[in-house]
Order: sequence, then C-alpha cells, then structure tokens
Amino acid sequence: MFNFSHIKKIIKENQFPLLIFFVLSIALSLTFPTGFSIRYAYQLDDIATEPIIAPFDFGILKTEQKLNKDLDEAKQSVPYSFTRDQDFVNKQISQIDTFFVYLSDINNSHSQYIASQDSLYKYRYEPEFESFQNSFIADSTTYVTLYDAFLNQYSFQIDRSQWDQLLGVTGELAEPINLEFFKNSIKQICLNRWAEGLLDEPLQNIESIDISIVQGGELVIGPVKHYNDIESAWKKNKEEINVIYTDELDIKSILSYELINEFTKPNILFDKELTLKRQKERVDRVSRFQGTVLANELIVDTSNRITDNVLLKLKSLQFESGRRLGYEKATDKIREYLGAFFVISILIFLLFSFLYIYRNHYFKNYKILVLISLLMYSIILFAWIVQSYQLPVYIIPIAMISMLLTVLLDASVAIMVSTILILLISLLIGNDLDFAIIQFFISFMSIFSVRRLRKRRQIIMTMLLLVFCSVFVFFSVMLFKGIDFLDYNYSNVGYLALASFLCPILSFGLVPLFEPSFGITTDLTLIELLDYDQPLLKKLMEDAPGTHTHSVKVGTLAESCANAIGARALLCRVGAYYHDIGKIKNPEYYAENQIGINKHDSISPHMSIKILKKHVTDGLELANEYRIPSIVQEFIATHHATNRIEYFYQKALTQSDNPDSIDEKEFRYPGPKPSTKETAIVMIAEAIEAQANSVKHPTLEKFEIMIDEAIKGRLRDGQLDECPLTMSDLQKIKGRRDGKEGLLPVLSGLYHSRPEYPSKKEDD
Repeated sequence: MFNFSHIKKIIKENQFPLLIFFVLSIALSLTFPTGFSIRYAYQLDDIATEPIIAPFDFGILKTEQKLNKDLDEAKQSVPYSFTRDQDFVNKQISQIDTFFVYLSDINNSHSQYIASQDSLYKYRYEPEFESFQNSFIADSTTYVTLYDAFLNQYSFQIDRSQWDQLLGVTGELAEPINLEFFKNSIKQICLNRWAEGLLDEPLQNIESIDISIVQGGELVIGPVKHYNDIESAWKKNKEEINVIYTDELDIKSILSYELINEFTKPNILFDKELTLKRQKERVDRVSRFQGTVLANELIVDTSNRITDNVLLKLKSLQFESGRRLGYEKATDKIREYLGAFFVISILIFLLFSFLYIYRNHYFKNYKILVLISLLMYSIILFAWIVQSYQLPVYIIPIAMISMLLTVLLDASVAIMVSTILILLISLLIGNDLDFAIIQFFISFMSIFSVRRLRKRRQIIMTMLLLVFCSVFVFFSVMLFKGIDFLDYNYSNVGYLALASFLCPILSFGLVPLFEPSFGITTDLTLIELLDYDQPLLKKLMEDAPGTHTHSVKVGTLAESCANAIGARALLCRVGAYYHDIGKIKNPEYYAENQIGINKHDSISPHMSIKILKKHVTDGLELANEYRIPSIVQEFIATHHATNRIEYFYQKALTQSDNPDSIDEKEFRYPGPKPSTKETAIVMIAEAIEAQANSVKHPTLEKFEIMIDEAIKGRLRDGQLDECPLTMSDLQKIKGRRDGKEGLLPVLSGLYHSRPEYPSKKEDD
C-alpha cells in the first residue's frame, strides 16, 4: 500500500524540482501545434461592436444542459443487456447435493468413531481390547481427515462450533438437525431466487427502466424492478427462512441463512460490452442541434446586446468554422493541449524519477535542474521552428545536447535526456520513426565518444566519428525500407552529416559558458588544475615542497583507489593535489617540511592543534582567492573530517595535572565529514600516506596491517558515516597484494625497501 505520509514528505522536500517539472512540462506542451484561433470572444451581456452575419448555413448547438438531458434520456431508453445462464442452476444444485453428501459422510464417520470409542472403553479389560483399539484409531483418523478436508474445501463464514452443531457432533442441540429436510429447504429457497432472476449487477447501477435478457435463444424485455440483485435476494432469503424457523437465534436459522447466501449466486449475467455498444449507437443518433442559421442571416447587429440565444449561435458558428478547418469542435484545442501536456509530463516524470533515484545529487542541485530544463526547452523550441517553417528535420542538433550533458554531468544523464528529447521531437514532427532511430544511434555514439574527455583532439575524432555514423545509419534505414538509391534525394543525408559535423564544435564551444554559470567543473577544467603553471600549485611547490611531495603521493594513491571502485579518478587526483594548500601559510609547523627542528617542541599542545587545524580554513581562503572550483574545495574541508589529532591529544593528557579537564573535542578537526566517494578516498589515502612514512623496514604485511587499522579506526570513529562507500568498496580500496589497483600495490611501489650499499673506505 502507498504510504501517503511518505509521499507528502517527498513533495514537501522537493518543491522546487516539482515546480521546474510543471513549468517545463507546460512550456514544452505549448510548443506542440494544436487548435485554431477563435474569432469571436464575446461574453454574455457584451455589446456587439460590428454586425455578425452567418457566412454559411450551420446548426444551432443545444445548450450543455439540454444536450446532457437528451443524452441521459437516450442512454436510459436502452435496456441493459443480460444473459441468463441456463446451466448455472443445475451446477449449483449439484454443488448443494455434493455438499450435503459430504455432511452425511462426516456424520456417519462421526457415529462410527463414537461407536468405536464406546467399544474401546467397554472392552478395555478384555482380550479383544487390542482389536478394538486398532478399530478406534482407524475410525478416528478417518473422521478427522474427512472433517479437515471438508473445512478446507468449504471456506464459508461459519466457525468450527457451528459446523459441529450442524454435523451433530456436539450435544448442544435439543434435537439433531434433519439433514434431508435442511437440504431441501435450502435448495427450494435458492431455486426461488433463480426462478425470479438474480442479477450480478446492483440494481442502483442500472440506469434503464427495463432490461433485456437473452435466455434459450429468445430475447425477453421486462422491468428491472421485477428482478433481484444480491442485496435484495438476501433479504428475501431471510424472510423465507424465518417462515421455516421462527426463532431467528435458532442455530438452524443462522446456518440456513449463511449456507443459502453462499450458494445463491447470480444466474443472470450483465453484458457490459453489448450494453455500452447499444448505448453509444443510441447516443450517436441524438442530434446536437436544435435549429439552423441560414447563410447571410444576421446573427447580431452593431450595438446590440449579446443574449443567451446570440451567444449560442456564435458558439455554433465557431464549432462549424472549426469543423470546416478539420476540427470537430472548438474545445478540441484545449483537449489537445491537455493531451500534449499529459504525454510530455509522463516523459519528463520518467527523467525526473531517474534523477531522483539514481542521480539524487543532481536532483537536489537546482542549478543542474535548470540547466537540463533550459537545454531541453531550447532544442524543442528549435525543433518547433524547424517544423513550422518546413525546414529539414535532420538539422536539429540533438547530439549537441547529448555531448554537452556528458561533458558537464555524466553519460547516464545524457542518455536519459537524449532519449526523452528524441521521443518528444519525433512526436512534434509527426511520429517519424526513421528520425528517432537515426538520432538514437548518433546521440549514443556522441555520448560514447566524449564520456572520458581528456584531450582537446578528441573533438576532431568525435566530428569524424559522428559524420561516419550519421551516413552509415541513414543508409542502413534506407536499405531496411527498400528505398531506391538511384531515385532518392540525398539532401537529407547531407543535412544530417552537416549537423553531425557541427555538433561537437557547438557543444565544446558552449562548455566554457555553462561551467561557471551553473557551478560545474568538467574534466577539462580538472586537467588544467593539474598544470604546474597554476599559481596556487606552483606556490605550494615552492613554499612547502614537502607538502607538495606528500600531496603528489596522496594523488597517486587516491587515483588508484578511485579506479578500483569506479569513482572519478581524475577528481581524486586533483583533490589530493590541493587538499593541503593551507599549509602554505605556516609550512615549518608540518613534519614533511621540517628538517631537524620541530617547532612544536617549544609550544603547548593546545597551541599546536590551533596551528594544525588552521591549515583547513587557510586552505579554503586560498582556494577562494585563487578561484578553485567548489568541488575541489570539498577535499580541503573534508580531508581530515572530524578526526582527533592523537599525538597532541596524548601529549596534552601526559602534561596535564588534571587529565579529566582536557576537552577531547578541542583536539578534533572541525570537519565536515566526507559526503562523496571521492572525498572519502582522499581522506583515507592522506592518512595512509602519512603513516607509511613512519613504517620502518616496510613490507606488504606491515602495510596491510596499517591499512586495516586505519580504515577500521575511521569506521569506528564514524568518519565514513556520511559517504556512500560500501564495505566492498573499502576492500577494493585496500587492494590485493597481487593486484594493480588500490592502496597495497601503490604503497609497495612507493615505499619498498632498498639494499644498503657498502661504503667505500679510503686508504690511509
């Protein structure tokens, strides 16, 4: 069942996406051509500004009330159609007989069971006891088996105690029930209802005064009030039972009523399809008109008031004008708009559902939803212009949208949006299946070609690929349809090839425009951030060379881990390169930049942690100053999560005279915790790289223990609670000794043991 409170909560939490959904659906539906312009828009009691003369003969429409009344009367004049099932009564009587045979068998079995029980007790001290015991067991088993089978077969609304009384297996009745009389009474009452006619349709649902019944090849028509439905049949059953058993509380009366109602099933069946068909035929013969206006007849003169009669004639004129233009009535315009809106809404709903379930971070990002909506509306609007001006449909650049969304977001979103766009545009241009097949192939190939964009030259390769694919799929469709190549006009394939050639140029030209406008960071931008000509990266390398080396190693580890679980490896490397840029301001206070002297030895642990924690806020300030994308800034803020600075925490406990006074929260980083796979990977890789430097005589076994302890520690501390990493992901991040991805293989390459070379002794 639906949980409406949950649905209400979803709607409340996603009001803006729902607003975008409706705005986009309405905007797109308005681009679909429909309807015709209404010339006269007078309202009741308006004054006519010009004479209106009938341009042709037309009928005067009935008012809505009059037409509805005539239609209702027409429907009521058609008798509802039923069929009497002649064999049904015999089948039901047979079931009643079978039922009572079953009861009689149980009754006899019970009597035999009681007799065996009495004999067993009587001969309990006699030599024949064992024989009677076997008979008793057999009889009791037969009785129980028969009774249980009966209860399983007949699931009437009768409890076990009532069945016991009916079967005579209890001593509660003053006298046993006469099953033969009981059966005949039930059969007779059922036969009475079937003879009268028992309908399977409630009487209140039958609108006609009479009903028609096909029985034995003959058609019988009679008033519906002469027949019963289930409810009225039950009332009559009750009345006849009360005549036989005057005491309504008598068990025989109760059981009779229950059993009769179970067996009294309708024997006259409603033929809904035939009834609706006859009603439609009758309704279609009802005239929609109540008079005629002749050509050149004055409908209303200048300065005259618009009365009900005049307004009805104007509406009738609009209807006839629309009919002559190919429309049945003026309201078809609204109907078609609604139809377009519903169809478009269904398709847009599929897209938004996909985003909500599989790309929730995009669904929650209002800028992304606006971007997708703008791109979809712009291409649909372009398609509408193409259709309106009879331009070649193959110039519609759907592949451009596919590539843009692949580069800006991801391939899955691009595939879903492209599918919806192709379906909508195919509907817009007249349900063109050829167009849909061709565009599906080109769009999906364009997505495939740029899904991992790393180099600008991929643009050239994409252009060539799409031109080839467009020509190939076009001729494939022609071959399938059996088109003669010699007599074919090849202009369409030329337009298609041209659009395929221009789509990559247009899409990559628009990427720099959309990136800053919607706060998106593409792989091309990430690659640029890895360039050592980047001022901030160069400053890190010059002012904090040890931190830079540490960041590069973390980047290598993080990239390998990301590849292992299918995360964004390039983003992990970039995030690792920039995660410690805050150490630029005080590089000498960090171990990787110290040579010999440790400045923390001369200050208190409390001062040390303030300096260490400040590199996070300093990093964010520098990132804002140098306009580092927000997606990279997340790594700066989360690479320590809320971990405790253990060394200085223990140092503070040791130096304090009152360890209980030490606030543990003071020694934790401010967070936040990682919320994505990529930020969590960098947090783990950063901790592993830092610990790996302190491992003496490194081996794979030591690294494996170190990785396990680091990951388990962060799990226990809740540092991974807000990220989507699974235990399977963590195992892959750890890596295998014989693998190529993950922490272990990379650590073994970065921190392997080297042999000690003997020093050369100088001769004295």
